Amino acid sequence: MDGRARLHRLTRLVTAAALAVASLGLLAPPAEAEAGPKVSVLTRNLYLGGDLTPSINAPTLPAFLAANAGLLSHVDLVDFPARAKLIAQEIRDHEPDLVGLQEVALWRTGPIGNPAPATSVRYDYLALLMGELAAAGHPYDVAVVQDEADLEAPAGAPHNLDVRLTMRDVILVRHGDRVKVTDRSSGNFTHNLVLPLAATGGSATSTRGWTAVDAVLGTRSFRFVNTHLEAFHAGIRVQQAQELLQGPLAAPGRVILVGDLNTGPELPVPDNRLAYFTLVAGGMVDTWPILHPGEPGYTAGLGDDLVEPADDVEHRIDMVMFRGAVVPVNSEVFGTERQTADGRWASDHLGHVAELALP
Repeated sequence: MDGRARLHRLTRLVTAAALAVASLGLLAPPAEAEAGPKVSVLTRNLYLGGDLTPSINAPTLPAFLAANAGLLSHVDLVDFPARAKLIAQEIRDHEPDLVGLQEVALWRTGPIGNPAPATSVRYDYLALLMGELAAAGHPYDVAVVQDEADLEAPAGAPHNLDVRLTMRDVILVRHGDRVKVTDRSSGNFTHNLVLPLAATGGSATSTRGWTAVDAVLGTRSFRFVNTHLEAFHAGIRVQQAQELLQGPLAAPGRVILVGDLNTGPELPVPDNRLAYFTLVAGGMVDTWPILHPGEPGYTAGLGDDLVEPADDVEHRIDMVMFRGAVVPVNSEVFGTERQTADGRWASDHLGHVAELALP
C-alpha cells in the first residue's frame, strides 16, 4: 500500500472514530456546569509578512535571489509596526488571561555572502507587540517563547543582503492577573516538512512545535497549549497532532489547546481534515460547534497583501479545543474591526477568543 493509500485509509478510520467521540461533546452543557471560575483565552496568527513559496520553488540562483528580495520587500510593505498597533488594540478589547501567538517572526539581516548568521534586527514582532501593549496601558508578560524554523538566504537587488527569518510560537499571560503560571514547557516536533531547494541543491526544514504553561485559577489547575501545525503536508500534520496528544496534551486534568491548526472538519480537501479528527479521536473537544452550531466561524485568509474583502475568509483553522472539566461559555472570531492607515488588516488570519468555565 503506497503512502497516499495509507493516508486515505487512516482518514476513514480516524474520521469514523472521531465523529463518534465528537458527537458526545456537541450538546450544550447544562447551565449549572458553567459554575466555577472562568478563564479567557485568545489565539492569533501574526502573519510572517509574505509567501515563502516563490523562494522555495525558484529554479535557478538568479530567480532565488529575486524571490528572496521580493519577500523582504513584501515584509516591509505590509508593515508589522503598524499592524502591531491593531493587534495590541484587539488584545486590549478582549482582555484575555492567556494569549497563544503563532508566526511571531524575527527578521534579521547581514552582509550578503557572510557565512556568519545574520544578527541585525529588522523586525522583531514580539518586541514590537509587547511595546504596543505596554504603551496602551495593558501589559502582558511573555511566559514561553519557542523558536521554530530558522532560515537564512541571500536576497538580491535592491537589498543585496543576507536575510534571516526565525519563526516563533509564544504564550503571553496578562500581567498581574488572577491566573498564576506554575510551570512552562515547549518543544519542536520530531516530524517536520523538509523542502528541497532546486536553486541551491540544498533544503529547508519547516520546523514547527508548541508552547505550554501549567496554571492555576483560584483552586482550579489546567494546562494551556499553543501550537502551529504544518500547513503544506497532511501526513506530517497528522504526525504532529499525534505528538501533541502523546506530549503536552497528555497531561492529566484540564487541558486547553489553541492555535493555527491548519486543519478542520469542513476543509474542502479530505486529507486536510485528518489532523483535526486525530485530535478529536484523542479526546480533544472543539468549542466552536458547541457554542455556534451551524455557523462557519471562518478564520483564514485575507490574502498576502492583507487587503482582501473582510468576508473573503473561507476556512476555520484557528481553534480553541479542550479536554477534561472545562465548559465553553462564549467565544467569537474577530479581526476585521479596524485597518492600518494604508488599508491593511492586522493579519491574513482572524483571531479567536473564548471564555471557558473551570467547574
